[in-house]
Amino acid sequence: MMSRKRPIANCGVRNAGSAIRNSSLRYFCLLLLFLANILTSRAEQVEEGYAVLRGKDYAFQLKAPRNWVLDNESGRDQGLNVVFYPKNSSWASSSAICYARVRTLDNTVKTIEDQVKDTLKVFRENGSISVQAKFVKTLTTRDASKAKIYYFSEDKYGNYEATAYYQSKDSIHFVTLSCPSRQSFEYSLAAFDALVTSYEDLTKPSTNDTNPSEFQN
Repeated sequence: MMSRKRPIANCGVRNAGSAIRNSSLRYFCLLLLFLANILTSRAEQVEEGYAVLRGKDYAFQLKAPRNWVLDNESGRDQGLNVVFYPKNSSWASSSAICYARVRTLDNTVKTIEDQVKDTLKVFRENGSISVQAKFVKTLTTRDASKAKIYYFSEDKYGNYEATAYYQSKDSIHFVTLSCPSRQSFEYSLAAFDALVTSYEDLTKPSTNDTNPSEFQN
């Protein structure tokens, strides 16, 4: 789980003004930077795109929900190789975001229930004393895997989160929806469920012919 309050919006901001003295050169450079950012953002965002997360002993596929995009760059500073959010928004400013992660099983975490307890422990150690987790339902994915859905609330930032957990042999895979308000959370739940049920464990025999992008975790 991750904090939803984002200093992220300020990551990578640079003060170029002090380095460029000539006015016309400054505006020219800013124009080039603006155009470069447009081209880069288009290259990094794939509407309703597929992605594969692959690592030691696991590989699984997810598909961005309808009217959402897959972004393989914006979350990297936070250790997230792929993130999702509604089109015409951004990872930094969207009222709803989703991301996927993997937890390797160890002596502390062997089951989904262990992972939920560990998540609550981390939240509380970081100041979210009142945080709560509630099991809501189990969803069946496109490859008949089972996803256990938990809702998290009352963290110190006031976020509303839902996480889907998939138990694998050597790891737990999870997909999280994070929103700053109850209204945006409830509005985004249908898209979250679509993302969760798009999950396909690629260590099983393949059932589709898509060629999604792959990301090492």
